[in-house]
Amino acid sequence: MKNILFLLFQTSFLFVNTSLWAQESKPLCLSQNEKIYYQNIKALAMYAVETEKSGISRDTLFEKYIEFDYVLNDTLMTRKQQRLAYFDNLFDIFRRKIDSMGIENLDAKPLRFYQNHDIYKPFKKGLSKSEPQVLVYFKKENPKNPLGTLLFDLNMKKLLAWIFLRQGENEGFYLTFDLLGNVIQEN
Repeated sequence: MKNILFLLFQTSFLFVNTSLWAQESKPLCLSQNEKIYYQNIKALAMYAVETEKSGISRDTLFEKYIEFDYVLNDTLMTRKQQRLAYFDNLFDIFRRKIDSMGIENLDAKPLRFYQNHDIYKPFKKGLSKSEPQVLVYFKKENPKNPLGTLLFDLNMKKLLAWIFLRQGENEGFYLTFDLLGNVIQEN
């Protein structure tokens, strides 16, 4: 009889623990846009690390993954060429960072899941309108310690910027690919 009670106790303990763990690992409830942003950044990261540097096509990047039309449509050719050169350098850094950390070790989720983290502070006021367009990326082993944020274009659903410059504790702006004052910020 003692063995049966002990077995029942162990089984119920295991069931309770399994149920609690299962609740913690439930899939995130994502909006349609968030799902598209996630698929986009995942596909971009895979393309960046699986393709040799010499084989990476700007056309593919701009067509599928990165919003760059505002630069490509620039009528001043020297400025356009300068911005393309900036992009090449920044994208190479992006690619090397993913490669060095290991794509299998990285993940992302919407910024709204970090409302109690310091990374959210600039989005409470000045960048509140862009908050739904932002994913936070992190190492899978440490999701509570984000590495940075990714801003997506609301209309095209492509990556718009991955460099966020903080100005003080509660302010900042995204450095978009033109690097010459295209700041996304509410006035």
